[in-house]
Amino acid sequence: MEEIQVRPLQEAEYPLWDNLVEISPYGTIFHKSQWVFSATNQPWVNTEILGAFRQDKLIGGCAIHSYKMAGLFTLITTVFPLTPYGGIVIQPHESSKVREREKMEVLIINALINALYQRNPSFIDLTMSPHVIDIRPYTWQKWQEIVRYCYIYRLSDHIFENISKNARRSINRANKFGITTKKKWDKNIYWTLTLDTYEKQGKKPPFSQKMLFSLMDIIKENNWGEMWIAETPTGEAVSGEIFIWDNKMAYRWSAASREQFLNTGATSLLLYDIMTYLWDKGFKQFNLMAANTPHLSKFIASFNPDLVPYFSVRNFRGLFKIIKDLHSIVH
Repeated sequence: MEEIQVRPLQEAEYPLWDNLVEISPYGTIFHKSQWVFSATNQPWVNTEILGAFRQDKLIGGCAIHSYKMAGLFTLITTVFPLTPYGGIVIQPHESSKVREREKMEVLIINALINALYQRNPSFIDLTMSPHVIDIRPYTWQKWQEIVRYCYIYRLSDHIFENISKNARRSINRANKFGITTKKKWDKNIYWTLTLDTYEKQGKKPPFSQKMLFSLMDIIKENNWGEMWIAETPTGEAVSGEIFIWDNKMAYRWSAASREQFLNTGATSLLLYDIMTYLWDKGFKQFNLMAANTPHLSKFIASFNPDLVPYFSVRNFRGLFKIIKDLHSIVH
């Protein structure tokens, strides 16, 4: 079998990468080149896409972000705030035989891992999409695995009947309050809702306004998603959602709301209307995210989605590994 070569992609090769993301069973919108390079856009972060080639054909790859911690340790990651998934993507399997498919995947993953090692990192974190169920190529090399969760709703024409009684009551309450929902793209409204969402938790957003707006611009320019808001009868925005999509599913990318209107059921109505809209557009699955945060999990679970695991794999190296091991012994 021919040797696999790994190298950073040039900008002119990004369309090849985006095509691979489209056809790969593991690719998501968060792997797209335009998303990857806008997700950080910080001078202290170096972003690149590593391509795995066989006979000059791109067959796999991984978009990575590298940065220094304390000026000493080099950290490599595939995700940042507002980018939940990343990791290695691989071309569709040519063989129907399990052994041949697994053999090729291991070769591609090992080639990319070796390329990461050559950058002398102290820490590597790869967070996969929910489409990836096999992380053995990493655990076989003694990488640490972390299981995370998301909620995926199977859309149908019976959404209202399938959700819980609590969710239905919230939707009916919103209708009684005269809450309405509509598609509206307004970055300033959404930022105000975002600030209110985090203020009620005593926190600041884990991302800047600039980062959020940059990704919102990309979503709108490429028709990758929409923003919807819920309004009072007087036209006051009380809840907002931005949902995006790729060729596999839709994603509840971001949600924000005003605390004083939570008892109106506006957020439940908004989510229900979006789910109905996505079903009408032909989507079969809606990734509602939110399963790793207790208070968000409780709300999303009322819509009766499926709980789906996804994985992060981590590798600690050199002095960073020694410090981590010592910390584990002490604690």
